[in-house]
Amino acid sequence: MASKKIQLFKRISFRILMIILITLTIGIGFVIFYFSSSQNNTIIESRENAAIEESEIVYMAIRNNMLAGEAPIAVELFNDFAKSDFLSDVMLYRANGYPAFYNDDTIKTVNRNLGRDKFIVTRRFPGNEQNTESSFTQSVVKVDDQIVRILDAENKSLLIYKPLINQPKCSACHGTDHVIRGVIKISTPLNDVYDAAQKNTVLSIVIFLIVVIILTVFIIMFINRTIIRRVNTIGDVVNLVGEGDLTHKIQSSYSDELGYLSGQINSMIDGLREKLKLSKFVSRSTLEHVKNSEEISLGGEKKEVTVLFTDIRGFTSYSEKRDPSDVMEVLNKVMNLQSEIITSFGGDIDKYVGDEIMAVFEGDDMILRALRAAEKIRNSMIKEKNDNPESVTIGIGINTGTVISGNMGALDRIDRTVIGDTVNLGARLCSAAAGNIIVVSEFTQKPAEGKAEFREHQSIKVKGKEKPVKIFTLRKVLK
Repeated sequence: MASKKIQLFKRISFRILMIILITLTIGIGFVIFYFSSSQNNTIIESRENAAIEESEIVYMAIRNNMLAGEAPIAVELFNDFAKSDFLSDVMLYRANGYPAFYNDDTIKTVNRNLGRDKFIVTRRFPGNEQNTESSFTQSVVKVDDQIVRILDAENKSLLIYKPLINQPKCSACHGTDHVIRGVIKISTPLNDVYDAAQKNTVLSIVIFLIVVIILTVFIIMFINRTIIRRVNTIGDVVNLVGEGDLTHKIQSSYSDELGYLSGQINSMIDGLREKLKLSKFVSRSTLEHVKNSEEISLGGEKKEVTVLFTDIRGFTSYSEKRDPSDVMEVLNKVMNLQSEIITSFGGDIDKYVGDEIMAVFEGDDMILRALRAAEKIRNSMIKEKNDNPESVTIGIGINTGTVISGNMGALDRIDRTVIGDTVNLGARLCSAAAGNIIVVSEFTQKPAEGKAEFREHQSIKVKGKEKPVKIFTLRKVLK
């Protein structure tokens, strides 16, 4: 098929598939990405909101214990919260950034404000490193909660700083010279949430790939079945038509655009078949004239040609004694033999008139070619006569001269032919020729002198001519 010679990336099927794949990839990919991202954001936001609510509970529990002056219990509470699964770290910092309870400075201040040693340190937080994080500082300065997302590769968590306000009921112990008693740091792990979001993303990608692959396979099958195969079939038939084979037509039961195109091509093939059949009824010159002319009009021009006439001798009496089918068989056989010989020597069959042929030779060596064609026809008919005494014989007449060549007739029925005195004389010479004899005029004999052997005969009187016409019979063409 012609389509198989086209490079893959230049095929329409490949381009259509690429457009569809790109559209599917962008469209479905965007949808899946949007919903996957929305789902992941919802999962993470839900977990963060839950962590914020949990931090609020932790904060209230720690604050209530601190308000009651139960610092040792608060320390235990911190340690218990740190051991839980939903918190990775709980810590209380003083406003200066150092951990609370790592020494007895606060206890001393409280006892001094109370005027007695009411509290003693029984438990301390480990470590004495100062917290210098900006979010801690912002919480102290703005006296507000600060939420920070920690998204390290190995550790993802939600960090919340909540300031512990120095309320009026606390001023008796802690004094009134500061607003914040401390800042609670609460860290909630989010690794499991982000892992779930990552798994959801991977699952979405897998689903996306599966959907694209399935749709691609389906689209390929659909396009191949409904478009590509039919286009290739149309291409194959058109290719055969281009090679001159008009026996094939497109079988299509579809009513879409390709079905319509198939019907149009089938109609074109029918038209070409008709034209091909009709071309057998006209001469080669007529076909060339039609092909080379945009408009067909009446009129003609003068040309120098050699005309050759052949006629079966005694064909009327021959026909009366035989069955019509046998007569037509003999006639067609003789006509076909002569036509093939004339065509092989560059002659053009102008017309068939009953059992008569009129042929025209033009161009270089037209006289010599006409003589050779006539000689071969005569020799073939002589051989046929020798093989079958009941076979027919033909007379041949050849003349050379000026003719009028062009379109004759009416506007709705035109015949392209040659006319003139040269044609008429050629026909008269054919009538004068006996069976399997070639009669030529002096206008043909003289230019061919030295190239063929002739025998001159007594001049004959022909209709339309005042003076007798010299005639010759062709003996043989010299090689």
